[in-house]
Amino acid sequence: MSKYIFYILFLVTTITSYAQNPFELGAEYMRSFGRGHSGNRVGVRAETFQNKNSFSAGFIYLFSSSKSYSISKGFGLYAGYRYSFSSNINDNTLFAGARVSFSFENFEGKTFLNSLMTTPMAELGYHMIFGDHVFTAPSIGYGYTIKITREHNSLDEDVGKRFLPSLSAGYRF
Repeated sequence: MSKYIFYILFLVTTITSYAQNPFELGAEYMRSFGRGHSGNRVGVRAETFQNKNSFSAGFIYLFSSSKSYSISKGFGLYAGYRYSFSSNINDNTLFAGARVSFSFENFEGKTFLNSLMTTPMAELGYHMIFGDHVFTAPSIGYGYTIKITREHNSLDEDVGKRFLPSLSAGYRF
């Protein structure tokens, strides 16, 4: 009998602790501006919260504007951390954070090989919750794109400083 009570208490504790640490799933759009470079990033993101800290991860699809000097497309992954300036995780709040993305980009007319690039960035934004379950988080970021692979599949404007405004929205569980 005590074994069943233990299982029930374990289940209740797990559900309660899950409810105290919200989880978000949503979509994100990010624009990338740099010297001679203009690109877009769209993707899905997941974020989990613990007190004033949150950790996010996502899968992104990248494509450059036709106005960019070298046209590219590809995919990538990112992981990030955000610090909230409010102690209430269920309230609208200002946040600051850092993110690192890794992308495989194929540059039109150069080769069929993908170039591996990374973009570490800092971001500042505002997380808003509507009702109990809908969220949106506009932010601005600043980063630097670094080419990791040695082949020269792109031109010089693909490496360098980036201004990265973004908007994410989705559902909070």
